[in-house]
Amino acid sequence: MKADVFRRRRSARAAWLALPAVAALLAGCEPGAVGGYPKLVYRDDPQVPRAAYPDPPAVTPGSAVSGSAARIVATNLPGGVTQAMVDQGQDLYGTVCAACHGQGGAGSAAAPKLADNQWLNISGQYPEIVTLINNGVPAPKQYPGMMPPKGGGSFDDAQVRAIAAYVFALSHQGGA
Repeated sequence: MKADVFRRRRSARAAWLALPAVAALLAGCEPGAVGGYPKLVYRDDPQVPRAAYPDPPAVTPGSAVSGSAARIVATNLPGGVTQAMVDQGQDLYGTVCAACHGQGGAGSAAAPKLADNQWLNISGQYPEIVTLINNGVPAPKQYPGMMPPKGGGSFDDAQVRAIAAYVFALSHQGGA
């Protein structure tokens, strides 16, 4: 019985000692050799000309609504809303909101026009616009995609109020 246990221990020890040599052989090199198989190239990535995929135009504050957009002069602003808020909102609108609502609130296939006095989800009053921007529109009435809270941007409360001021001014340009 003792001889049997001794043989098992010796065979286990021999297996452990042989492990590095087996690993080296499986890796394709001799024990102690440096390197291995040369790297295989499976595919060649074609070089795509840079002109085929130009960079998008840069968006800068003040010109975000469009390159030649003039500041809108707000009329009939509600109490607590200033022209400075409208100007700041115009800059912020171009960073996220214009992607769906279009430049200058012109609308798109993804979201409604904001530069008119037609509202789908609210009556269009300033406090409602602030709430709508903060909460988003999880189930729009006519458009395919939902609007995430704050339009998916990371705006603080003052910035949301400024965007709402701009949207209010867009929808009330005719003095209505």
